[in-house]
Amino acid sequence: MNAGPAPIRRTTVSCNYRMFGMHDPSCEESDNFATAVSAASREVVGWAPNAVMVEVVCDLVRIGVQVEVLAGEPAADESADLLRDGRLEVPGGLLSVPQSADEAFQRGVDLPDGPGTYGVRVLGYGRARARRLRDEGVGPAIVGALAGIEHYRICLWRVLSEPRWEDDED
Repeated sequence: MNAGPAPIRRTTVSCNYRMFGMHDPSCEESDNFATAVSAASREVVGWAPNAVMVEVVCDLVRIGVQVEVLAGEPAADESADLLRDGRLEVPGGLLSVPQSADEAFQRGVDLPDGPGTYGVRVLGYGRARARRLRDEGVGPAIVGALAGIEHYRICLWRVLSEPRWEDDED
């Protein structure tokens, strides 16, 4: 079901090693990011309890990222050439994108629903075209050709009001 109007935030990311990620900055990040990076290297999108990493096609240009907080799971989007679903534990109620050009996203933006467990859908657009351009391109002109092609939409919706870790007892 598609939730009505959603708070939408846009940013651009400067990817490191062809990846960008999101996490709750109130949590220890090193182990979670290491797990998510390793998984993204194999699966394109990698998950850890409070971190997610996305492998991009090209890191030569800044890439647009739109973050939406919805009331429920988003509707299908057939125009996306990447779609991955997962969960993110957000005990601090903040979402940080360390590779963002926006300082507020680097520090962490408040999620309107606060702390909890969030369903997350990562949608990628323009990946196939960016891959073609990257593979065919030579020289400085490739940077201009790639600008604005690859971009992402990250949808979050709260599924539990309390974060839940895999090792929590039932």
